Amino acid sequence: MLIDSFFLRSIVQELQVLKESNLRQIYQFGKSTIYLYFQNHVVRICLDPTFAHICIAEKEDFSDHHPSNFVMLMRARLRNAKLKKVEQVGFDRIIFFEFDKIDETGDRHLYRLYIEFFGTHCNMILVENNTIVDAFKYSSTSLRTIEKGHHYEFPAQKLNPFEISYDFFNLKDEKQTVSQFISKTISGFSKLMIDELFTRAKLVDKMICDLDSSEKNSLKHAFFSIFNDYQKGRIYVYDKKDRFVLSTVPLKYLSHNVEVFESPSKAVDHAYAILHRRQVLKQTQTELIKVVKEYMKKEIKMLDAIEDELKECEKSDTFLQYGELLKYASNQNQSGDLVNVFDYSTGKTLSIPLVKGKDIRQSSQYYFDLYKKLKEKGRVLRTRVEKSKQFLNYLEQLLHTIESADDLEILQEIKQEMAQQGMIKKEKQQIQRESDFRKIEYQDFLILIGKNNKQNEKLLKQANDKDLWLHVHEIPGAHVVIRTANRVVPEDVLKYAAALAAYHSKARFSSKVPVDYTLVKNVHKPKGSPPGFVVYTNYETIFVDPQIVESHPEYR
Repeated sequence: MLIDSFFLRSIVQELQVLKESNLRQIYQFGKSTIYLYFQNHVVRICLDPTFAHICIAEKEDFSDHHPSNFVMLMRARLRNAKLKKVEQVGFDRIIFFEFDKIDETGDRHLYRLYIEFFGTHCNMILVENNTIVDAFKYSSTSLRTIEKGHHYEFPAQKLNPFEISYDFFNLKDEKQTVSQFISKTISGFSKLMIDELFTRAKLVDKMICDLDSSEKNSLKHAFFSIFNDYQKGRIYVYDKKDRFVLSTVPLKYLSHNVEVFESPSKAVDHAYAILHRRQVLKQTQTELIKVVKEYMKKEIKMLDAIEDELKECEKSDTFLQYGELLKYASNQNQSGDLVNVFDYSTGKTLSIPLVKGKDIRQSSQYYFDLYKKLKEKGRVLRTRVEKSKQFLNYLEQLLHTIESADDLEILQEIKQEMAQQGMIKKEKQQIQRESDFRKIEYQDFLILIGKNNKQNEKLLKQANDKDLWLHVHEIPGAHVVIRTANRVVPEDVLKYAAALAAYHSKARFSSKVPVDYTLVKNVHKPKGSPPGFVVYTNYETIFVDPQIVESHPEYR
């Protein structure tokens, strides 16, 4: 989440509502998020570089969270202190809260709580009389030291852009690029804002000495147009999928996926909620994928061992033959530990080993018993092989549904399913509502797509016998149903539904994907089979390109 100096200036203006109110309590959520509870408002400060921000937020439940030593010290020094100031340091990415506190002995203290938003070096520092009392994290460089007892110093300050006049852009012929000059000279102009400046000026970055008067004039007008837009007081939130860009001006080079807010806190809260949700989704996916892959590894190892045992059982017919031939042998056929008998089925003499400690008759019976034992064992092992392969198919399907899950409700349902299968522990809090199928209207036909195994089974149960069921051939993927309403399904609808089945499968990025389709009445779930597992008959196969899905406006 990118927050620049312009955005902090807007936040500071909004935080003025806190002045003269008392700080009631300080809480910590996780490792990097701190909440300041004032009389009528709550301020959330996140120092995680991925989510770094400050805003007015809603109250949270912190009964299960434990504060760090830094937060405990802040509680001792700042609780019940009165907030006197909230200011931005120059036009830097630093703001501070100034607190007035009278301690238990009657002594008065003036504390400043600095919050620095410097990317990976985000920090919170408690200062009294310009001396650092404590900090969220310590650091030391050649420029400044943030450690207990050290003097607190500001980073080198640049020009405040709000104090720049029109004459500033009568640029001298300097041997540096425009972007280098601005980033070194003007505070708050991040790469994001410099890119916006060039976009508005319709220029590319070049050496200042190569600028003509017209280009200098374009830069000047673009620069001040940014400040004109800033005065409108709106916040623009750009969703770039991997991150959010929050801006106090409309960014012309980021014209898509934007939401506009009147309040900077509401803008931050909106972006933070989505980012946090995405992070939880990713973490949950990673955890579940690890569990499934471990089960797959164990199942493959077990299957290999069973198949090795099964190969031994394949010798059972040999032992039956030994038993039959020894049944008609006599002592005169014996030569040491071997019995030489004539096999009429092959016309050859065969040497059969006697079982240690047993005579010919006893060895014959032993081989008969061993044959029956191996025959029965083979039958049991083949059943186990079938179930093991079935379970591996289920795990592959489960892995696909986890990897393709795009919201937490779907993952929660998958977690419930895995808990029911004994793969993970059951959670105390169960999901409150069930997620719904993906639904697509296409040429007056409703197409339903299952998002996980639970939905796939539900989809089948709710479908009519004459609805059409589709699934990629022998590849993990979603179940798809076309609600026919007793109508004949046109070829275009069939192809599109098949493309949807391919798109929501592991074959998404293939070009020709085989998709099986049949009436729902031909699809059955075997008793005792894993969730989402079905068998089907009387099917046909169609080959489709999954990517045609994205070219249709019906897809969401």
